Amino acid sequence: MKVYDAILSRRSIRRFKQEKIDIELLKKFVNAARLAPSAANLQPLEFFIVSKKELCEKIFETTGWAGYIKPSWKPELNEQPGAYIIILKKDKDKEWTIRDASLAAENIVLLAESEDIGSCILLNINKKQIRNILKIPDKLYIDSLIALGYKNEKCIAEDIKKDMKYYRDKNNILHVPKRKLKDVIYINEI
Repeated sequence: MKVYDAILSRRSIRRFKQEKIDIELLKKFVNAARLAPSAANLQPLEFFIVSKKELCEKIFETTGWAGYIKPSWKPELNEQPGAYIIILKKDKDKEWTIRDASLAAENIVLLAESEDIGSCILLNINKKQIRNILKIPDKLYIDSLIALGYKNEKCIAEDIKKDMKYYRDKNNILHVPKRKLKDVIYINEI
């Protein structure tokens, strides 16, 4: 898949098939993250792969999903992610580390899309609980969690009609409103 095609097709997926993701593929995702741009090339990030089913189930309990969908919603037991990659920072006090983490996350989700793996970057997570479950040392700060799995839902981007809130239609397809290109671009002047 070409990079631009992956960008166009990638959406946050919240329902997954219960198929195991090969550990070598997960390591490939981390390698892509490791090679993302880093401010001053300081490389403050480390990555934790969670792929064991029992650990994935414990991590799932620490997550919040799809805040716009009401009533409150989470994937069912048979829809949960098959793996997670946790982005860790060695220095939480440097403001630029959030940019490094964001660039690394983007590399992961775009490579996952090119491999037909769904992804969802999660920030609504219980970091303290994750730290305890995985015994992550205090010297590493949990930035974010990327849920991964084979897709079990359809999600489409569409032009904004009235607001930016995503929603599920009667066929359970997730719609994600996006601003039109003409509304966000300036060329040579404003």
